[in-house]
Amino acid sequence: MKFFKAIFFLAIVGTLYTSCQKETSYEGGATSISSGSLKSGGSGDCLPSNVNGLYKVGVTLNTSNYIDVTVNVTTAGSYVVKSDTVNGIYFRGVGVFQATGNQVIRLTGGGRPTLAQLNELTIKYNGSICKIGINSIDATTPEAEFQLNGSPANCTGYTVNGNYVAGTTLTAANTLSFMVNVTAPGTYSLSVPSVNGVIFTGSGYFAAIGPQTVTLSGFGTPAQPGIVTADVATLSLSTKCSFIYTIIPSGGNLNATFTMAGAGSACANFSTAGTFTPGTPMNGTNTATVDAIVTGTGIYTVASNTVNGVTFVASGNFTQTGTRAVTLTAIGTPAAAGTFTFSVTGGSSTCTFDLTFN
Repeated sequence: MKFFKAIFFLAIVGTLYTSCQKETSYEGGATSISSGSLKSGGSGDCLPSNVNGLYKVGVTLNTSNYIDVTVNVTTAGSYVVKSDTVNGIYFRGVGVFQATGNQVIRLTGGGRPTLAQLNELTIKYNGSICKIGINSIDATTPEAEFQLNGSPANCTGYTVNGNYVAGTTLTAANTLSFMVNVTAPGTYSLSVPSVNGVIFTGSGYFAAIGPQTVTLSGFGTPAQPGIVTADVATLSLSTKCSFIYTIIPSGGNLNATFTMAGAGSACANFSTAGTFTPGTPMNGTNTATVDAIVTGTGIYTVASNTVNGVTFVASGNFTQTGTRAVTLTAIGTPAAAGTFTFSVTGGSSTCTFDLTFN
């Protein structure tokens, strides 16, 4: 009898062990478990972070409700990052870190808000925590009123985050951030139509008036390398602005090592092509050529600041070292006649050139 009891006990222990192993496998995956910590600011807020979607009282969260957080990964492997449950909503992300260093991950939302309030959720990973605030709102909350900074010309103060490589699907690290001026609080929905296989989209809630930063998430797979010009637009308001970014070729080094010839003063061997006329949009014939001194081959991006409504930009692949000519394409519409100074930056160095519009 004692023998059968012992067998029964061992069977139960084995079952529990197997269940635990399955849970560990689900939580951590078949690979080893990662280690690292959540990135946060001095106040404990998740930094950088991104909140997307509308969180309406009584409405179950869907695929548009997610948050992005950053983890400093010290050991690659499987991960589980999750929040607590506050006001009926929670977030969770499961996956595998393939590399160490800062990694942006996306946590999908679940549940349903019960009250309209500011919800402070605690995100947890590997013993580290950070906090993120999310507004849940009444289902009848109206749309916000706002203007895109730079509308209707180039977006001002925008940042395109992440690498954009031809043939490589975008991740949570691929985002577009820019400024808006809010004149009435409420909900918003912004999008960038598909260009070269990439779209940006985002929605949320402006709780206050004044300058606000908006972050849109990138989706898709870039089709061809080159310079992309796209428009941010609202789905209901008549406001839009333009931005540019570079899709780099697949393979090879991601970044070349180079300086602008003439760095700190006038760009060396500067020349232009095309006619620069106020009120006439720039096209592919409007270019400026400068020299770069290449010490390490790889992908490069060279761009000017925006002056008189015009920006110059170039990207490509330096396959040889030495002095190389770089041709930048003009984007935008000149606002006025006159001579203006442009600053061209590439490889952490800057040179300048003067251009006359007439």
